[in-house]
Amino acid sequence: MEEPDITACGFRYNGDMIDVIAGFDIGGTKIALVLAELSGAVIHRVVEPTDTTSVAIEVKNDTVIYHGLAIQLQRMLHEAASELGEMDIRAIGIVSAGPIREGALWNPTNIVPEGIAPSRRTQRRVMPLVEPLSGAFHCPVSLLNDCSAAVLAEVMFGVGKEVTDKSTLHLAYATISTGFGVGAWIDGRLILGKDGNAGELGHVYVRKDGLMCGCGNRGCAEAYCSGTGIVKNAHALLQELPDLQRDAPEFCRLALDDAPTSSGASLSDVLSSITPMRVFEAAAANDPLARTVIDDVIFAGGIALAAIACAYDPQCISVGGGIALAHPEILGPIEHEMRSHLNVRAPEVRLTPLGSRVTEFGALAIAQSLLAH
Repeated sequence: MEEPDITACGFRYNGDMIDVIAGFDIGGTKIALVLAELSGAVIHRVVEPTDTTSVAIEVKNDTVIYHGLAIQLQRMLHEAASELGEMDIRAIGIVSAGPIREGALWNPTNIVPEGIAPSRRTQRRVMPLVEPLSGAFHCPVSLLNDCSAAVLAEVMFGVGKEVTDKSTLHLAYATISTGFGVGAWIDGRLILGKDGNAGELGHVYVRKDGLMCGCGNRGCAEAYCSGTGIVKNAHALLQELPDLQRDAPEFCRLALDDAPTSSGASLSDVLSSITPMRVFEAAAANDPLARTVIDDVIFAGGIALAAIACAYDPQCISVGGGIALAHPEILGPIEHEMRSHLNVRAPEVRLTPLGSRVTEFGALAIAQSLLAH
């Protein structure tokens, strides 16, 4: 395994040494790096594709260890140094979808290194992050799952920004995006769980013998209330149609029209054309099948938010993620559904004021919290 020669260094910004914090937001397709002053004021941001091509892979017993991700994060920080000049990195926060454990990603479903041999792809995959970065930059580093970081961002920069005494806040954050996840700040502290994976309420049970979820179980809220769930649900309903050409709903007609001849469009042509955006557009045009899919989003989302309210009793549930941000009109119906399943005082449900960068702010909030201890 070859690793680049990356060593720690001091950086200078605008001619004067300044203290900065760094935050990484790791996704399946891209990584964002943000650098900020200790106050949280961002001074630099860069985004690049997530590298799954590194050959920095080793195998120990039944575990495949991928070092490419840590190497990429180190390189991104050093490239920022070359661009900005000299600065002292005081703390680093890292945000990623889980599962996380012991400062690493464990079997992440959205990051699969290309260099892992097919025969080893069923083995445990571990991607160390905290130890490599703390060793390289000689500063505290912490890794949190994306929703825990997002609720921390709400506390520091969003819903709770103007609240001086953070111990009085009772907040939850839910993301409706590729999946459905939750973070909670209750009684002045972040709820993490034994491995940092608390808040997996996208996997509450909403439908007997329902759709298969990515977790391997059937009928989870995430199997319906997520971008992946919307597409899977549309696929399942389409395959029940007795005559695709005659009965195809609005969101499938483009695939039929794009085929060499309409009669030549196969079911696979239609299925591959489906996106959440197309389903929402068809539902807005009152297509019955698309409307059913969106009704399922609302029902499952309402059940999940009710579970959040009953589990954590928050004042507010802030909602973000690509699906929620693109279609905020679903929040009202989801909140209405939530209220029909509560035995606690209903929390406020609102769209996150931090928008699509909530997890980036979460990474900075992690770094700030490291300095406070």
